[in-house]
Amino acid sequence: MAEPHARALTTRALQVYVVAVLAAGAFAIGDSVLGSIATPRPLEWLGLAAFAVVTGFFKVRVAAVSADIAVDDAFFIATALLFGPAPATVAIALSALVTRYRKQLRQLLFNTATFALSMWTSAHVFFLLARVRPLAIAHAPIAPFVLPLMAMAAVFFTINSLLIAIAIGLDTRRSPLLIWRQHFGWVAVGYFGSASIAFILILLMQEASAFAVLVVVLPLVAVLYFTLHLSLGRAEDAQRHLGELDRLYLSTVETLAMAIDAKDDVTHSHVRRVQAYAMALARTLGVEDELTLKAIEAAALLHDTGKLAIPEHILNKPGKLTVAEFEKMKLHADIGGDIISLVGFPYPVEPIVRCHHENWDGTGYPRGVVGDAIPIGARILSVVDCFDALTSDRPYRRALSDEAAVAILRERSGSMYDPHVVEAFVAMYPTVAIDQPETAEQREVLGRIRATRHTDPELSAPPLPTPAAMTHDLLAFVSLARLAGGEHTLLDVLGLASRLVAEIIPGITGAWYVPDEIEDRLTVADTFGPNAGLLAGRVVDTGDRLTGWVAARRQPILDSDVALDLGVAEPGTAAFKRCMSLPLVIGDAAIAVLTLYSSDDSIPADRASLVQVVAPHLAATVNAAIVRERRARAAATDRAGANRDLRLVSTR
Repeated sequence: MAEPHARALTTRALQVYVVAVLAAGAFAIGDSVLGSIATPRPLEWLGLAAFAVVTGFFKVRVAAVSADIAVDDAFFIATALLFGPAPATVAIALSALVTRYRKQLRQLLFNTATFALSMWTSAHVFFLLARVRPLAIAHAPIAPFVLPLMAMAAVFFTINSLLIAIAIGLDTRRSPLLIWRQHFGWVAVGYFGSASIAFILILLMQEASAFAVLVVVLPLVAVLYFTLHLSLGRAEDAQRHLGELDRLYLSTVETLAMAIDAKDDVTHSHVRRVQAYAMALARTLGVEDELTLKAIEAAALLHDTGKLAIPEHILNKPGKLTVAEFEKMKLHADIGGDIISLVGFPYPVEPIVRCHHENWDGTGYPRGVVGDAIPIGARILSVVDCFDALTSDRPYRRALSDEAAVAILRERSGSMYDPHVVEAFVAMYPTVAIDQPETAEQREVLGRIRATRHTDPELSAPPLPTPAAMTHDLLAFVSLARLAGGEHTLLDVLGLASRLVAEIIPGITGAWYVPDEIEDRLTVADTFGPNAGLLAGRVVDTGDRLTGWVAARRQPILDSDVALDLGVAEPGTAAFKRCMSLPLVIGDAAIAVLTLYSSDDSIPADRASLVQVVAPHLAATVNAAIVRERRARAAATDRAGANRDLRLVSTR
């Protein structure tokens, strides 16, 4: 008997379904008990039924499809043909209760009901087609009953497997037909094999004797059992080995993806979320091919492999790329495809990687593929990747809400994205559970990679120029910044630094942003330059705009569109064209941010680099001034409180 294991019975629809199956099964069992009482030759059918129950204990477990294979079906079918539907139904129900007693009660009763209902229905189908009484009573020749017997096996298998597939489908919210095709189709062979053994068993009983049955059938059943046990055991060992290799392979792929993400300023959890969304969406869309699913699973991790060849200043630029930068960025799709092609995946990962930036209307890159010609995996990835990017923090922009991201997806539906994929994702994504925490080893490796890029300003800054290459102004900047570590106020330090920055980059306008002590934002502490008045009093949330992003990430941006910091509609934006922003870092904290604004089309790279070199030297001085001022305010507050207490005492 093949018994696919039902999952937990939880949903309301499933509960209604289970009650209906239990009621139908109870009817079949009740009718069979009454019918068995009137069945002649009770000792014979009870003996055969008992033998069938005993053979039910000898099962072969097939873990790959969560099923048990046993040889007892042959004896249940033989019982039905010889003595009628009633004894066979009682016997199979008893076997289900006895051999599966360790299961949960609800699952035990459900399995018992499905087996009883399947046998009761299929046996009645046999006698309806054969138009004969039970063979042990009517003694009719069995040869004409081959086709009715095969029909009985087909009905027995179909009802039994479909009843359980529907239960699993309701429990997992998946298509029962898809579940049946994936996990139950192969079980039909066992049912037809059992019908064949039952045919031989009855033929021997009619033509020879019960002794002949024992001599021929019992060794046949034993050989069948041990053959199944050995062959399926080897198959399970091979399947287990392949599973271990597959897990090792996916772990290696995921580690490579982690290194790629560390280059592109994205968290490792991004690809995990994209992978979870992509796999759930693929199944929602009815993708059934195992190789295609594996390809999507790998491509979700490796679709941005080609970014290894793209400079970091382009990958992490906060804002719109120039035409030349975008052309270079577009190369990553083909470069990634070339890299993947060298790996030799046994499933089609490369086409997904090459096409994950193709648009539904043909306006994408690198080749302008249109519509259904884009691989389904690429169409899925483009949607889920966009959604996760929109709902995650990015340079100069906080994460959007799910509703805002969905609105953008729908706006692009039919142009950038496959409309069917978009609507399926919108309906499906709230049900996806993202529960894939990074391992300790992954966190350690990821931390090492990113530590060299974000947390140490000395490492993220360009090498210090030699003294001969440094200008007089730069040497004065470093020296004076260090000398300002005395009792100077914060404004004294910032004023001194402002004059020297203005000498390094003539005509520049700048603002010093200092974190608020209470709220998660930065306020302008001082400004300088020809348009300084336009910047006075500005407030920026941490993580927002260019300045807020630099403060949150502690990573400098040396040349950017000024609209990314000031916005396109704020007063004074027209006075500037480009900007740069530098964090002043102490330990892991940005204690201030210097943002410079230029009216020219660009900020000279050599001058910007010089300011970046001295930023770490200035950070300690600015921090000391900030600490002194905070202590002074705290002391003044304490003195004011003490004086107030004295006044209160004197007036009493």
